This record gives sequence, C-alpha cells and structure tokens, in this order.
Amino acid sequence: MSKQHDGGDLARIGLADPFADPEVVRTALGDALPGAEIRLEQVAAIPHGPGIVALLVGPEVPMTAEDLALLPDLRVIAVTSAGSDHIPVEAARAAGIWVTSSAGYCTEEVADHTLALGVGLLRGTVDMDRDVRHGIWDVEQVRPRRIAGTRWGLVGFGRIARAVAERAAALSMPVSAWDPKVAPEHFEKAGVRRVENLIDLLTKTDLVSLHVPLTAETANLMGAAELAAMPREAFLVNVSRGEIVDHDALAAALESGRLKGAALDTLPTEPPRADDPALSLKSTVLNPHAAWYSPEARVRAHAWAGAAVGAVLSGRRPDGLVIVDGRGSMPRI
Repeated sequence: MSKQHDGGDLARIGLADPFADPEVVRTALGDALPGAEIRLEQVAAIPHGPGIVALLVGPEVPMTAEDLALLPDLRVIAVTSAGSDHIPVEAARAAGIWVTSSAGYCTEEVADHTLALGVGLLRGTVDMDRDVRHGIWDVEQVRPRRIAGTRWGLVGFGRIARAVAERAAALSMPVSAWDPKVAPEHFEKAGVRRVENLIDLLTKTDLVSLHVPLTAETANLMGAAELAAMPREAFLVNVSRGEIVDHDALAAALESGRLKGAALDTLPTEPPRADDPALSLKSTVLNPHAAWYSPEARVRAHAWAGAAVGAVLSGRRPDGLVIVDGRGSMPRI
C-alpha cells in the first residue's frame, strides 16, 4: 500500500512536534533510503509540497485532509503520541499512506499519574493546600477519604487502564471496568470485574477514570446522564482526551455537588480558553496534558516514531500501525 520515493537524491522528513529531539529521531531512522540524502526538518506546522516523504506529528500539531492533499510524495505519518485523533486517518488510508502510533510509550507514566490524581482527590491534598495558603486550617472543609475500599471504575480497558487496575488493587481498592471491545478473559486475567453497561459501571463506583481514545463514539461519552448516574460526591479523572467529557455538564455536576471533584489532565481546548468553566471551579485539579511525561517517555515516543518511518522508507512493515492492510484501526491506549 505504500508509495515509492522517486524524488531523486533528496528526501525530506517533517518533524512536527515541539517536544521532539531531532537527534533522537535521526538515530532511530537508521539506514532508511540508502543512497538518498535525508533532510530532517523541525517545523511548527504541517509542511506542504513535493519531496516530503514522511511526517512525525505530535498532538499539538493538527493535520487535515487538505494538508494531505498538498503532500504528493508522502509515504508515512508517524504519530508521536498514543492517540491519532489529530490525524486524517481515513484520508491517509484512501491515499495509501501508512499511519503509525507510539501507543504504549508512556503506559507506566500515565498509570502512575492517574493513580496520583485519583488518590489526591480522595485525600483532598490539592484542596487542603489551597485552603492553607488562604488562611484556612480546617480538615473538615475537605474531609479526606479512606483509600482502601474505594470502588474504582475504569472506562476503557486497554494497556493503561490495566496498569491502573494493578496499582489500585495494590491499595486494596476493588476495581471494575467497562470496555465492549475487550474480550472477557482479559478482565478475568487482571482480576477486574467486567461490567457490560457503562451506566452500570458508573452507578457502582466512587472514582471513575477515563482510558479511551477519542473517536466519534467516545466524543462527549461522559455527558449529563452519565455524570448523573455516578454516586453523589464521587470523583472523575480524565487522562484521555478533553472532548470525551461534556464540560458544561461537568461544571453543572460539580456546582450542584453531584460530583465531589474532578482531575483533568486534558481539556477540549489546550491551553484552556479564559472562560473555560474548569478554570473557575475549586473542586477541579487541572494539569497541562502532563500524564505522559517523563524524560524516558519523551525519548521513547520519538524513537519509536522515527523507527516506524525508517521501516517504511526501507520497505519494511512498521510497528504500531493505526492502518493495517488498508483498514483503519484505533490502538487500545
């Protein structure tokens, strides 16, 4: 399905990711396209024109089908993140362009971050810090909760959710999960109770964390009805994509006291707009899309993407495929 490079002695590769170290990518490319000069160009937006054979694209740089139409020699798009919702995957499939993901590069980091956010909500560490700094010395304002016995619900049961389940279970928290795309034996193997209906999961958990990719099916997955199904004074953690949560409904649930609090590592608009309701709610903990980050993960994401580009340009099948044999498939994050 891949295109052939016929652009002479120069092949351009666009590196559209502000976090990327070009030297890491160059090393990972290996001996791609022997006999051709490879020019790796770090760019702030999707470049256009002939001679560009590959792109490495981070989530901060959205790509459209119109961009794709202006890249006649493109052979591969290597996403430097787990999710590929910022890439026109179907348009790439139709054009015969490989799309790969770095899913798995930050499983441990995101699982650790999810646990930290969840435990922080239950114990009220951020709220109490804010109170003390404003002259309030009163634990009853927050009323920290016991960790052991807290019912943790996982929306999605891919590799990150399974890592979260291990951590939660180690703290004596019973774990349930909903994911209609994962076979029952994976839940049983992990010692996690499988729930067939999302609403059933939400009604029986004290803390819910989100671990699904952003698709047409999951956009606004957590809306007013879903938030209303959660027990009163439950908590929500989102380390997936901001658009998975209806933020107007979330604001209403928090203001009414239906939810005790929410920890959001992602927002629909990043950085958030000045009127984003999340910014004005005391009961939210906001992070700057940081769950993925560690020095090791930062290198791994770009090394894997570079290796995928090198494989395609060398005529080999790359790892981390989002498009497999001409069919689109979303990796389980």
